[in-house]
Amino acid sequence: MIKGLCKIILLFVTVTSFAQTKSEIITIVENFDTNPKWEGVNNRVECSDCPTVTQNFGWAPTNRTGFGPGEIGGIIWKSTTPAFYAMPLGKPLNFKNRFSASGKLAVINPPKDGAGFYIGFFNAERQGWRVWSSCGFRIGEFKDGKARFFIDYKTGLANGANLFPDTEIKGDGSVNSWKLEYDPDACVADNPWPDTRLPKYFQNKKDNVPTKEILDQFIKDDPTITFEKLEELLLKARDLGLVDDWYRKGLWHLWTLERNPEEIKGKITFTFNNESVSYYLLPGHQDVPTFMNRFGVFNWQMYTGNLEFYLSDLIINDKKIDLSQDPYWQGLNNQITFVEKDFHSRHNYGYTQTNWAGEKPGEIGGRFWGTEVIDPLHGYYATDIGDLTLEDPIKFTGSICFPEGAVDGRMLIGYFNKELKMAPIKGEYKGNPPHNFLGLEVMDQTKNGYNLTTVVSPRQDISEEKRGPIIIPDRISRPFTFEYDPAAGKFGRVTVQFDNETFSYDLKEEQRKTGSNFDRFGLVNPRKGGKYVDVYFDDLIYSSRIPKEKTEKHKQETIIEPYPEGGRKYY
Repeated sequence: MIKGLCKIILLFVTVTSFAQTKSEIITIVENFDTNPKWEGVNNRVECSDCPTVTQNFGWAPTNRTGFGPGEIGGIIWKSTTPAFYAMPLGKPLNFKNRFSASGKLAVINPPKDGAGFYIGFFNAERQGWRVWSSCGFRIGEFKDGKARFFIDYKTGLANGANLFPDTEIKGDGSVNSWKLEYDPDACVADNPWPDTRLPKYFQNKKDNVPTKEILDQFIKDDPTITFEKLEELLLKARDLGLVDDWYRKGLWHLWTLERNPEEIKGKITFTFNNESVSYYLLPGHQDVPTFMNRFGVFNWQMYTGNLEFYLSDLIINDKKIDLSQDPYWQGLNNQITFVEKDFHSRHNYGYTQTNWAGEKPGEIGGRFWGTEVIDPLHGYYATDIGDLTLEDPIKFTGSICFPEGAVDGRMLIGYFNKELKMAPIKGEYKGNPPHNFLGLEVMDQTKNGYNLTTVVSPRQDISEEKRGPIIIPDRISRPFTFEYDPAAGKFGRVTVQFDNETFSYDLKEEQRKTGSNFDRFGLVNPRKGGKYVDVYFDDLIYSSRIPKEKTEKHKQETIIEPYPEGGRKYY
């Protein structure tokens, strides 16, 4: 009897203690004055056989194009280390100015696929993958002795658009003519449809409509229409700015009707060997402050690979450029040898004695890559917080600084489940956001630029990513607060303050019922193919069930990997 009573009392004490522990949520203050020794998984990656790169391009007294002697050319490498050879423009150009450039171009097939570079107008101070304040064309993705063209522009707020035409250039050293023109006065509203029936086939359609879906509607009115004829009409409509064309890696077209053509102004035209393609700036982009202060050649700042090129017969803004002698343009890293350490999935984030986000040295953050779901080099840098759920009030605050970012880059900070974050998954878009995640994401979309985004993901198929204020890589530290209140709204509410802006998200019934179990708080790289961001955090205050002094301390490990061919192993 006494033994049984003792067991009951012991069980009562155990349950009561657990309930008391479970109900107690404490606030942790972490200013990172010293290394917190959080748990790091695949967050530091280095290469074992990093290649040596020699950039060697600029003016030379050669005549590979037949318009010399005297031309611009040499060997240019793709690299996240910026490199250019360019003419200062003096007064910067923006998208309210008219500008143009033309010339002759020859390229020589690189030893491996994937090499490439840019020609155009750009800003010399801020670089990155698709340079801020730029308008130009890039050459890359060599296959069967030919390379594709990509036409890009980007504003001074890091948003923009691109066009992927079918135009190709041979890598056999043959000489080709090209011209890049920008007309600030061209308006989409002034353009007629190449076929007046086209608009009705977009009715009740969402964005990114395959050609086949439009054909199925068109053929009811005109049985003679063919797939090829329809794409020809749609490409004409694209050049007129009436539809947007998302061309998936040269494989298929997806079409979107431009719903506000009266707001679209500013036309970019690229001509290659007398064949032209055009596209327009997105609404509002012409008014975004933009500062293009150079014209010239700049490297494709991603992965690795080299290309030999030659450029001559240049006319810039209607002025013939004399290349018979050294023009003394400005060069940056265009004649340099260095060890290339960057490659896709080379994460480099965690505790660091830098001083981007806070008042004093010491913070967490660094470079985060978006990894494909099959890439094993995904991970996190986080601390154990016990056990929190969507039934608990959860809050974290701090300061954030965003120094650099590449197109399609992203990272997350918040609460997650360690086991679910690291579990194997299948499917290109099933890796981000993770199951059981609650927090913030720095997220890019080409046309919008970066946003600070609320992420609520009890399960990925019912997850929501609600974009908040624009956050650009401007290297300015800003305060933020993330607060989840399970009692607010019908099923719980997230409220975010960023600088002087506030936005919120109300959970849906299924999200709340599904629930989540969080056992970690910290930084996460997304399992979704993309590029990189450099983001830092300091002076964090966050909810936890475990006092800081009782959390397990970890030793940072660095993962050593062979340098992948072309700088990227998984696609």
